[in-house]
Amino acid sequence: MFSRFKRPFARRGISHEGKGFRVIMIFIFLAAAMETDIYLPAFPDILHALHTNESMVQRILSINFIGVCIGSLLYGPLSDHFGRKPVLMFGFSLFTLASVGCVFALSIEQLLLFRLIQGFGSAACIIVGTAMIFDLFEEEQAAKMVSDLNTLVVSLIALAPLIGGWINVNWGYQASFVFIAGLVLVSALKCWWFIPESLAVSKRKKLKPVTVMYDYKQVLSTSAFWYNTLATSLMLSAYLVFVSNMSLLFINELHVVKAHFPYFQIAILGTFVLVSINNGRLIDKWGMEGLKYFGLLVITGAAVLFLFSTEQQLASPFYLTAVMCLFSVGAGCSIGIFFTQSMQACPDLTGIAASLVTAIRLCIVAVAIDFSSAQYDGSATSVVLSVAVFVALLVLVCFVHVSHIRWQRRRIK
Repeated sequence: MFSRFKRPFARRGISHEGKGFRVIMIFIFLAAAMETDIYLPAFPDILHALHTNESMVQRILSINFIGVCIGSLLYGPLSDHFGRKPVLMFGFSLFTLASVGCVFALSIEQLLLFRLIQGFGSAACIIVGTAMIFDLFEEEQAAKMVSDLNTLVVSLIALAPLIGGWINVNWGYQASFVFIAGLVLVSALKCWWFIPESLAVSKRKKLKPVTVMYDYKQVLSTSAFWYNTLATSLMLSAYLVFVSNMSLLFINELHVVKAHFPYFQIAILGTFVLVSINNGRLIDKWGMEGLKYFGLLVITGAAVLFLFSTEQQLASPFYLTAVMCLFSVGAGCSIGIFFTQSMQACPDLTGIAASLVTAIRLCIVAVAIDFSSAQYDGSATSVVLSVAVFVALLVLVCFVHVSHIRWQRRRIK
């Protein structure tokens, strides 16, 4: 009796081998990625409209990351048990409702609550989307897919500050939340209709706390996972420490015109995009390890430039943006490699690995943003010192890792 309904629903799923699959995957990641950058130009307006302070405004970012962190720990095991698609659609539903809630928030406390829920919902897009790629592709193909998607998504994200700034100038900060709510809804409908289930029933795991804890322990006991995850986290922290303070510093203190501010942000993101687009060629020329450590060297150089800058240089938004563009060159060279290697540390536990990578990364980023907001005193010096702190921690992690490898090699000999 139900046979006549099977074919249309079978046809609506698309093959992961076609270009259409990549387009749908972009929709999964896009809204979750854009919701960070699109609000940044509106921080000064939110500060005045909700009668709050700089520290509370910066928590619009950090509280969202805490929500993502909590969701990340749950969505991996849940999607391993129930399948990827049901968990993804649940996350999309929360994401959409919380985005609507942000539009109608009347106080900074209400806005932070909805941002927390928004992060919890968007975590499903990040975790399940990543797990689906590793479900459907072999290791090398998955790495290429992640690289391609990063490039495409980040290219679109580069427009987020311009879109957010334009929306904010013309319709106010609430309109940015309306835009994200609409984008999430469209993405959810496309994924519900077209995305097939990627995890076969035979590969699903029972939802047992003991088993989940064992899987977490297995991933967390892998040194390669910790090294690559910490490197990715600290690199992202250094970047977001600057970005979270950027609109308040540039508009309120350096007197950049509000309509012009998004162009400074686009310059930094655009540099990352240009490097990411050419990442494949650079890997062919220098190899993954060579490119990774070249990127670290460039990031360290940018931090050193900040530390030895004069007060006059730090008073220039063009100089600050130029140094962060240099930072973006280094990040574009290395962050994708670190992320891929952290996911490949435990190839049989991609759902758990995706959960832990995201949770650890965003937990560290949330702490970094709260740390920088506490240090922020309205000066560029307080911002660049915070950036330098997390670059120094990144260099320390890399030094410890390299020393550990050398010690192991001597031990084997």
